[in-house]
Amino acid sequence: MSVPIARASIAASVLLVGVAAGCYGNEGTEFPPGLEPWEPNVAAMPAPTADDPCPEEIVFSEDATFRGIQPNGRSYNANSLHARACIHQPAAVVWEALQDPQVGRDHTTVNSFEVIDPPMAEECDGLYQSQINAGSPISIDFRLCWRMEVAEGTDDMPFVVAARWQKVWGTTAVSVMEGSIITRALEADPSITVVEYQYHLNAVTASHQTIRDYLTVVYGRLRDRAHDRPLP
Repeated sequence: MSVPIARASIAASVLLVGVAAGCYGNEGTEFPPGLEPWEPNVAAMPAPTADDPCPEEIVFSEDATFRGIQPNGRSYNANSLHARACIHQPAAVVWEALQDPQVGRDHTTVNSFEVIDPPMAEECDGLYQSQINAGSPISIDFRLCWRMEVAEGTDDMPFVVAARWQKVWGTTAVSVMEGSIITRALEADPSITVVEYQYHLNAVTASHQTIRDYLTVVYGRLRDRAHDRPLP
């Protein structure tokens, strides 16, 4: 399964129904350095069964609020969820799949997407950058930057992979859109990979359910890509 560095785009699931056109402008948001998650993941692991140490399903934490500090020193609040899931493929296969921008795209809400190749240096120092239009009946535009690398191990034998993504430009109706992914081999069975998500979202009309919907879709796409199944 060959995965080029930049194709297609990543998109987040944000519906801004009823937002009046012209109420919001566009602005850039600095992407602070780093790949590590913001805090320890509090989501439970998928419950093992008699014949499966970690089923292929996603488990969410309770609804929470994240309080952070932007690079300009301004504090912010955002809806926050953690999640854990498993994929029945080795970490190297999942790492290869993760680099495909298609796996992070919510195809159910995105109207259009494209990769900015190479990324705009003033906005994005990551693996790739994407331009997204999403939402209905009122749509919004934004750009995301994705960083990812092997944190422990090598590209051929990764043990831990870390990724961070963030909205770096776009509608002020979405003031916070940022996420984290950690993948690691399951200690009890290295043929299985654990995927850990953290996601913060502050957007007009968005909720914790918006985050659940998005992470459910992108986990399913990552799982299907790792199994070399076609994506919708």
